[in-house]
Amino acid sequence: MAEADMERLKADATGNTGLSEVLGEAVADFATAEDAVAFLASRGFDVSVRELSLAAAAAARDLPPDGEGGYGALMRFIARQ
Repeated sequence: MAEADMERLKADATGNTGLSEVLGEAVADFATAEDAVAFLASRGFDVSVRELSLAAAAAARDLPPDGEGGYGALMRFIARQ
């Protein structure tokens, strides 16, 4: 189930979408990866810190430095954690 949520998160939060914009703004307020998980849970995504960390490690190779909207901002935040 969580893998499907990660795929949905990437699709919904990439580019010019409402979730992308809200997530991109919210990332600045996250202090920990758990903050990101709580934010995503409040929006119906069932993902763990571990799943976000694995996605961030994979995305680090593929994401442009400032691209991919809120999803990219989230992946960069998680990678720094």
